[in-house]
Amino acid sequence: MQSESGQVAVEWAALLLLIALALGAAVAASPSVDGRLFGGFVAHRLVCVVKGGCDDSDAELARIYGQRDAGLVRRSLPGFVFERGEQQVPVDWRSCRSVECASAPDDQDLDVHRTGNGGRVTVFTRLLRQGRRRYIQYWSYYPTSNTAFAGSDRLWERSAIAQSLGRLFLGSTNYPGWHRDDWEGVAIRVDRDGARAMRVTSHGHWQWCKHPICRGSWGPATGWTRVSKGSHAGHVPLIELPGRGLRERTTTPEGIRLVPLEGLDRRRYQRLDPDIAPPWLKDAYANPESPAS
Repeated sequence: MQSESGQVAVEWAALLLLIALALGAAVAASPSVDGRLFGGFVAHRLVCVVKGGCDDSDAELARIYGQRDAGLVRRSLPGFVFERGEQQVPVDWRSCRSVECASAPDDQDLDVHRTGNGGRVTVFTRLLRQGRRRYIQYWSYYPTSNTAFAGSDRLWERSAIAQSLGRLFLGSTNYPGWHRDDWEGVAIRVDRDGARAMRVTSHGHWQWCKHPICRGSWGPATGWTRVSKGSHAGHVPLIELPGRGLRERTTTPEGIRLVPLEGLDRRRYQRLDPDIAPPWLKDAYANPESPAS
């Protein structure tokens, strides 16, 4: 009679064979399949099997939104691709308010779902129902934001004169584009026929692509949003999707922990920067077509 360990080995071998067959079938059936998205799904499910389950907060989504809409919120979540040099990932503000606990390796080939100290990548959700249309907002919290346009942040850091002037006029040596408590959002609009459109936050407004023509507009939901280095402003990649040409660190949606904002005690949130409003104080929180973010 086989030992239990031998039986487990056989079961694992069978599982891996099934996964390999599924991957092969997916690629054969659809040459345009996004390898990172599918690979992220498989990897996360394997980890959950080994651990005996994963706390993705899906039960809380169902409690707040109902089973059907909770499934819609989970399925509509896009993946994140980070410009090279960005170390922060979205985290839970209830347990992390510093860069140190929000950082992950800047590895171009990495699909990351945990920070360097083991914290889960976390995104906060908001669902609005208007007739048969649904608006889903995904809000990401980063402990700090730093505008890095044209390398101006690096020039500031290297200039003793600039920092002296900053101390004189601003009362701080921090770069003027730097602030704490950075909230960025992705909005998905689901029409009554199931068609999806998306837009993302960027420097106080919403946009789809990175070009001026896309400012304020909705565009096709591609399944990805690209996060700018430093400022974390977003846009939707137009030409190539992650895993199909772009070598940048990603976070695929399958392993992201989702937390509904509607179920949180907002009194626990204390602003570290009085000028940065949390999602529930933004106009878009109640008006999903608002041009302001």
